[in-house]
Amino acid sequence: MLDAREIFELRQLCTAASMTQESLGSLLDASLSVPVLVRSEAAAMAAAKRAGLGMEERGKLRDALRRHKEEVLSAEEPRIVEIDDDDAEAHHIVAAQQQLAVLRSVKRAEQAEAAKGEEVIRNGAVCDRYRWTQELGELTFALELPPGTAKRDVACRVTSGTVSCGVRGEAPLVSGEFYARVRADEAMWQLQDNHRLVVSVPKLALDRLQWWPCLLRGDSEISTDTCEEGQASNLLYRTAERRLHVQKVELPESSDPGRKYNPKEAEAAWKEFFAKFPDLKAWELSFSPKTRADGSVESVEDQLVDTLSKAMSKDEGGWEKAA
Repeated sequence: MLDAREIFELRQLCTAASMTQESLGSLLDASLSVPVLVRSEAAAMAAAKRAGLGMEERGKLRDALRRHKEEVLSAEEPRIVEIDDDDAEAHHIVAAQQQLAVLRSVKRAEQAEAAKGEEVIRNGAVCDRYRWTQELGELTFALELPPGTAKRDVACRVTSGTVSCGVRGEAPLVSGEFYARVRADEAMWQLQDNHRLVVSVPKLALDRLQWWPCLLRGDSEISTDTCEEGQASNLLYRTAERRLHVQKVELPESSDPGRKYNPKEAEAAWKEFFAKFPDLKAWELSFSPKTRADGSVESVEDQLVDTLSKAMSKDEGGWEKAA
């Protein structure tokens, strides 16, 4: 947490730059003081982006930091922000900002807690030991393992009618009888961040596929009337982080590959793109012509899919066969 002088100095900087209170709060939450931000413009912009500032707000911050360097740090006698005991207004501002920081912290905690339920509210449920979701032909469930768990320590056993998951050598964290039969030979598991186990199991259709009211017999049931195909939650999402799954970005076809889009076609292409991938912003995408080893030029679409696929797979780890 920043001290009173740092809070007051950062507020002065943001106020002079006409930045929003939300942006100021995000910088304070990330403990980004003015001395830290002025050390490196590139590092400051990266830190501000991680703190949640949009492109416009980051631009205002960059301009403010440049002015700060010119007017404050480059002066013959650098101006130092001080808060005297008699400066009642400054103390009032700092106290108000600290109170806002507390309220923001409480709000984030409430949102994070609510998100846990929202994550699997579709086609599944949050249970005491695990959370699960389903499509008509497949089940996915996730459970928390002790932090620092290695893949070799994971115990995941799936049969056609039962499941047992946990840490090798210890009592299972999730164990029981499936609501119906599954295709055990196709069950797969994945360990995320050395603590979260995600298991995917195809359902076995003896007559026809059906929605399950629960994952394990004896656990609380959901109403299958609200289940819809294609609406299962993605259990690969980490807390407070949306994962982006990319199959193919479809851009308007052109009879002439060398012809550039006209403004109308370009606008339509971007609208379609952002409808498919709402988590991305235009300024986060930048591409330049790339030449492959065989001399051919990689298309913008190929670069886009490659970039998003890398972002999707980062730190996910591989899927393992369930024993």
